[in-house]
Amino acid sequence: MKQIFFLFTIFMISILSFQLAKAQPVFTDVTEASGINHTFRIFQGTYGGGVAVLDYNNDGFEDLFIAGGLNKDSFYHNNGDGTFSDITELAGLALNDSIITQGAVSADVNKDGHIDIFVTTMGSLHSDAEPFRAYNILYLNNGNGTFTDVSTNYGFKHISTFSTGATFGDFNADGYPDLYVGNYFDKFDGNLGQLVGATTITSVDQLYINVQGEYFKNVTDLYRFTGTGFGFGGVFTDYDNDNDLDLYVINDFGGPNQLYRNEFPDRTFTNVSEESRADYGINAMETAVGDYNNDGLLDYFITNIGIGIFMINRGSGLSFVDLTEPLGTAFQMIKIQNDDLVVPVSWGSNLFDFDNDTDVDLFICMGALNPEVVPNPNLLLENNGVNFKNVSDESGLSDNGIGRGSVTFDYDNDGDLDLFVVNQSPVTEAGLLTNTHSRLFRNDIPNGNWLKVQLVGSKSTTRGLGSRVEIVADGIKMIREIDGGSSHESQNSSIAHFGLADASSVDSLIIKWVGGNSQSLSNVQANQLITINEEEKEIDSPYASGRVSVFPSYFDDQIMIRYELPEFTSYTLEVIDVQGKRIELLVDNEAGFNGSYSWDVPSTLGSGVYFFVINVGSQRYVTRGVKL
Repeated sequence: MKQIFFLFTIFMISILSFQLAKAQPVFTDVTEASGINHTFRIFQGTYGGGVAVLDYNNDGFEDLFIAGGLNKDSFYHNNGDGTFSDITELAGLALNDSIITQGAVSADVNKDGHIDIFVTTMGSLHSDAEPFRAYNILYLNNGNGTFTDVSTNYGFKHISTFSTGATFGDFNADGYPDLYVGNYFDKFDGNLGQLVGATTITSVDQLYINVQGEYFKNVTDLYRFTGTGFGFGGVFTDYDNDNDLDLYVINDFGGPNQLYRNEFPDRTFTNVSEESRADYGINAMETAVGDYNNDGLLDYFITNIGIGIFMINRGSGLSFVDLTEPLGTAFQMIKIQNDDLVVPVSWGSNLFDFDNDTDVDLFICMGALNPEVVPNPNLLLENNGVNFKNVSDESGLSDNGIGRGSVTFDYDNDGDLDLFVVNQSPVTEAGLLTNTHSRLFRNDIPNGNWLKVQLVGSKSTTRGLGSRVEIVADGIKMIREIDGGSSHESQNSSIAHFGLADASSVDSLIIKWVGGNSQSLSNVQANQLITINEEEKEIDSPYASGRVSVFPSYFDDQIMIRYELPEFTSYTLEVIDVQGKRIELLVDNEAGFNGSYSWDVPSTLGSGVYFFVINVGSQRYVTRGVKL
């Protein structure tokens, strides 16, 4: 009897200890202790600001570039001891006060091994400038701790826009990061703080190809990109799992949002917004990307004035479905003084595994419509495997600032993801807000194994932007897509982070690089950062290259073979292996000029390299694909 009582006592103590542990805040505000002092300031309106995570000096600790609006931008060097140093002036990143900045993203645009910074701007205060106009800025990393404004040489200084969010991604798969820039409007007559009654002319967003790291070329028309509206940005993402980067554009004021499918290797995008049901006409601010149910398909959460939208990806050419209500991500009206209700307003959001339990959770950065300076506390929603539970109050994240951009990164390299939130200062001094500084929140979760994967591209972009990291641990498949710009005018860490729960190792790890290469590892130990350098897999073909291509280049159960012949003629299409052995004859002596063939890959076909050959008389055209 005493033994039973003793065991019961131990059990109750354990339960109580667990509850007390759960009651402790998961995140700690370390802003002041870290040395960060930043506020985004705007004179009217609600826009900005953004923040980009990058390791500018390749020392293994990620740094922060934060847009300042009317304030000067801030560049914080991570000292590696939990603190940051403001090196904005030293790095040559302090603009004069005439430029109003908005958002920031980063990439190695010239592939020299050093990460560069792109900053979007709202306008200029120059007396001789057109109102609310300025050029967007590209800072090239000199590799010595300093940056140089190369906007003119790279094709940006002659373009004056009201730009918001941007995103990098190699949509033509040539190894150089291309760029999308969202624009809010072209002409505006009215008060930026109140668009009702104002006269506006919407602006066309811009799509740029990176030309071998030497300059950017505007290819908006060439690629049939027609994005217009109050553009708050977008994200390059592979929503259809075909190994190329599509583009999802976010629009304010009922845009609607627009999803563009990349038709690579054809040089075009196709607007599939309506058929995919991604065309939500809401006050969209930005989107978060992640696979919430670990089914191998990327899902998307869109922030909004009012309830955001959780778009669930069903794959196989099916449309997205809105599961906002069933998943519990429909946040409620907010009570303020005298029990008055205000509409919640969400901005930056992040799908990330804060508790290292193998599924991604959702952080939503909230902020009032300036100058309506009423509290809108941030939200943290924990994924419990079925839906999301609001754990904001106990998380330590319910900051009441005027939140805008937000990013996740492991600033202290302890294996869990921390958060940085950009807050605006109030336009007026009236209101209920007391905390308006941007905030750094340290994750103090005490449990859960983890793995971090950093990509170093060669054929692909330097940090593998848009590439996909897939792992399997204890039978659970997880995927991460390397972020080139998302949240609200911001960019998360380019290091893929996985929570592993109790798993001490990863059974398999697969890298699907944008541009074609694929790599795999097995039995990777947990609780480490692993750096994966892209392998060049140049395979000698028995034939000369020709006018034939496959899509995707890394295939599983199906592949599309596309071909162009010099004239209308008879041809054959066959699949052979690296030894020249025919695997299958797909087309036998048919007449044609150009077209495509969809091949259902036999389940018995082993993994490896295969050649797809068009035979026209004595002439042969060939390309290769890799069976996963």
